[in-house]
Amino acid sequence: MAQCRMFSRLFLVLIAASFSANISVKSWASNDCSETLKKPQPLVRIDSKTFKYQGLTQEGLQALKQARDAVRERERLFDSELRNMSTVHHAGMVARLFKGNMFLYGPPGGAKSAFVNWLMKGEKEAPFKLQLHQMITEQAFTGGQNFEAAKEGRFEINTKGSLVDHTIALIDEVEKGNPAALASLLSLLNEREVLVGHQVIKARLETLFATSNANLPEIFQQFVESGQPSTAPALFNRFQFKAFIYNWLNPRDQAVLDKRKQKARYLKAIAEANPEVLKDEVFLEPKALDWAAMRQLAHSMFEESPLFMTIYREFANDMREQTNRAIKESEERHKNNHLDEPFIYFPSSDYTERLRQQIPEIVMLSAFVDFLRSPLADDANLAAMTQKQIVLDPLSLWRGFLVMTTIGSGTAKLVYNPEAEQKIDIDFDSTVDPSTARDKREELLIQNLKNEQERFRRTFLKHIKDIQSQIELRARNASLGKASTLEEASFELLLSRPNGG
Repeated sequence: MAQCRMFSRLFLVLIAASFSANISVKSWASNDCSETLKKPQPLVRIDSKTFKYQGLTQEGLQALKQARDAVRERERLFDSELRNMSTVHHAGMVARLFKGNMFLYGPPGGAKSAFVNWLMKGEKEAPFKLQLHQMITEQAFTGGQNFEAAKEGRFEINTKGSLVDHTIALIDEVEKGNPAALASLLSLLNEREVLVGHQVIKARLETLFATSNANLPEIFQQFVESGQPSTAPALFNRFQFKAFIYNWLNPRDQAVLDKRKQKARYLKAIAEANPEVLKDEVFLEPKALDWAAMRQLAHSMFEESPLFMTIYREFANDMREQTNRAIKESEERHKNNHLDEPFIYFPSSDYTERLRQQIPEIVMLSAFVDFLRSPLADDANLAAMTQKQIVLDPLSLWRGFLVMTTIGSGTAKLVYNPEAEQKIDIDFDSTVDPSTARDKREELLIQNLKNEQERFRRTFLKHIKDIQSQIELRARNASLGKASTLEEASFELLLSRPNGG
């Protein structure tokens, strides 16, 4: 209490000084002095000398369980409302954890905006939302001039209410935006700051979702026609995650959604006289996630092995070379025959050094999300699973598809089949058939995406072939069915067990 009175007196002195010196003082005092002085509880135990991970604290274990339960409930509710988008949902979760950006495109009616709006449910603060058109200027993103300051001869930008002032945002129908205005997003999406006049303004933005009914080549052409051909690649490589959302489901998924819609209509019709029906699952909202706590847990609990990093560098260089070759081949085909190749292949991943350095962290965050979903995170296994760091081996490189390819429909997964000649494989579960496309451009787009996936799969299998004997040993250990064998059994193979995920 003595400390509390001391801080209160100090605060009053500062206020008095602020009036005499004509300076502004931010309000940092709290009605509850104990809250002001309260130190955040650590989630992780570390060695005081080496700072190495020593397990979770009780607070950390509780935060992990809360994250696990919320993620599982969110996934269940999502699958009942939006079908055939499990991989897209996973990518959206990873993008939010990574503080990255995600671009979703595809023909109208594919639930792109509905997906983003669903994902943003449960956020602690309201998101920024904007539907673009040609008349919207960069002020919507960065804020406008402070006219009160202008009267005093000062140039200041008021960012309140702009994209800069929000942690999460949705920009809808990007293809309708002014390329000059979109160019103002470059530093905002990369350095998380904007340069306006002589001011460098730090942004609060963590994750931006953008949607478009046009595909990447079509948007690129708009930038070319506006005289900004170099801006499009610069803008798109700020979106680490890209997803193609088709607008037609298979009959099984259609039946599930139709039944849910019928039930919701019936319950809404009788809700006025029977308000208890509003507790039905069709009206449930997903719980909020503590993204900051989840980031701390993920970065503490997981690490990539030295072998992972070695093979990753080789793998990334190989993928870059193959992607550049595919672009050149597409350019040649487009030059020779515009009808069969109506546009030049625009890859999902623009292989920059910045992105290459980001991918291992994205792989790790993806593994953390799948860990929460799996039985490995059940109460019976948590003590063993959190005792030491979970080390990711080269098999986890398959998760790089989240940024090295365009994410599609279905549920992508790593497959282990000890009876098959190809024991390890990637199943992208893609159900979109190029032959069902509405025109030649869409057909080529879908085929290019499938080619990306196959190129990634083929390269992944090539680079893990050299450690095949290690994989088989770890697979045998994983088949023991004990979480305590993690040091000898690959994390990915434990997840792939019939009861593992």
